[in-house]
Amino acid sequence: MSNRWVVLGVLSAALALISLDNTIVNVALPSMQEDLDASTADLQWVVDAYSVLFAGTLLLAGSLGDRFGRRRILLIGLVAFGLASLGAGLAPTVDLLMLARGLMGIGGAFIMPSTLSILVQVFREPRMRAQAIGIWAAVAGVGVALGPIIGGLLLERFSWHSVFLVNPPLIVLVLGATLLWVPESCDESRPQLDLRGAALSSLGLIALVVTIIQLPEQGIAATTVVSAVVAVGSLSTFVWWEGRAPRPLLPMTLFRQRTFVIAIVTVALVYFALMGAFFLMPQFLQLVQSMTPLQSGIAMLPGAGGLLVASLVSPVIAQRMGTRFTVVIGLALVMLGLALASTYRVDTSYGFIGVTLGLIGVGMGITLPQATNAVLSSVPRERSGLGSAVNDAMGELGGSFGVAILGAVMSIFYRENVEAAIASLGDRAASIPIQVLDGVRESLASAALVAHRLPEAYSAPVHDVTGAAFVTGMTWALLAGAVIVLVGMGLAWRMFPVRLERVEE
Repeated sequence: MSNRWVVLGVLSAALALISLDNTIVNVALPSMQEDLDASTADLQWVVDAYSVLFAGTLLLAGSLGDRFGRRRILLIGLVAFGLASLGAGLAPTVDLLMLARGLMGIGGAFIMPSTLSILVQVFREPRMRAQAIGIWAAVAGVGVALGPIIGGLLLERFSWHSVFLVNPPLIVLVLGATLLWVPESCDESRPQLDLRGAALSSLGLIALVVTIIQLPEQGIAATTVVSAVVAVGSLSTFVWWEGRAPRPLLPMTLFRQRTFVIAIVTVALVYFALMGAFFLMPQFLQLVQSMTPLQSGIAMLPGAGGLLVASLVSPVIAQRMGTRFTVVIGLALVMLGLALASTYRVDTSYGFIGVTLGLIGVGMGITLPQATNAVLSSVPRERSGLGSAVNDAMGELGGSFGVAILGAVMSIFYRENVEAAIASLGDRAASIPIQVLDGVRESLASAALVAHRLPEAYSAPVHDVTGAAFVTGMTWALLAGAVIVLVGMGLAWRMFPVRLERVEE
């Protein structure tokens, strides 16, 4: 196909829009809180509503693409994402904003696997496909990294609405390009949809992500127990049904393939490290080292640049050194970057921070294209929509676990250090207003808001104590992330094929 690189450019533009949205919203949260009078829990759900419905709709979206046409599902996703972005930008209340964010998640779920499954159909030759997947992975990762920069630039001149209203005009351009250049493709057998499997998987994944998000804050409570029971029950029933369905949504036979299993685990690990680190680092740069949102976004560029360059050269490394070696080396660099980042202090120089971010980015860029290619190579080509959806779902779940687990580790140590600081005040703590103490205990962001309203004589000590407590928690969290990635390295060394060959052409 002579224009396949043009097609890849269009698919990359569609992917970039939803990748940016994963992080561009974060820099606008303080403005939203002030303008909409939103609570911290409200803001969490402005972010999480997207992830919950994105994860819950992915498998269904991938199967719909295989059945009805991958370009058609991509177009539907683009329209839904654009309209929901417009709704979010015009939302007058936080409840309507949360609703719009959820609809954006559904639109994103229709876009992301469609881009990857169309790519597989357009690039059929293994070497070209590996290069194209490297570019796709680079766009996905760099989009996440550039979100804070673009958000910071918008917020310097416009209100928080701009981070959503910038999407619809871009969507119109991508829609036109998709209609002009992207070919249609589908599973020629036109299989009947597994509606029961789709319902069970969506319910189970939504409940699982809700549990992951809520557990660190609420602990063992009625809501988390109910969501956990629903997740386990729905996903268990889904597995049982898929073993009996005439045309299963997700054939359980795939999990007998060692390459498929280790590939989806590796994808989850990469996004675990990416989203976990990108959840903690902007808070450290802005609230501890006093950078502006734009400055902190620019400070993350070594990670984005490393990921971009490494994603492009990953196929070359794999061709020369083998898939297993490439994946293990990539994970080793991620692990090293996280381990070095676990030595941060409040006054750590940016030079050292930039090096650690670069190591993490390069490691992710080397690993992700190979893991994604391994997932797709394990799935029959006519079901590339399914393979893409599984790849994206594992990335979303890995990212959710990264934010939840590393965020929970950070919170445990943060609150322990804050409580110790409050206890050291003795009787003097009784003279501090309870709302100040509650804000300091809740999180570093809440403590920063409290400190901003206090006189300088009081705000400086609050900033110093909470900043030090956050850094202690963050460094333990990053060390825990490094250990988890180290375990993934061991699994990859044992289970990844030396060289990747497509299971079915």
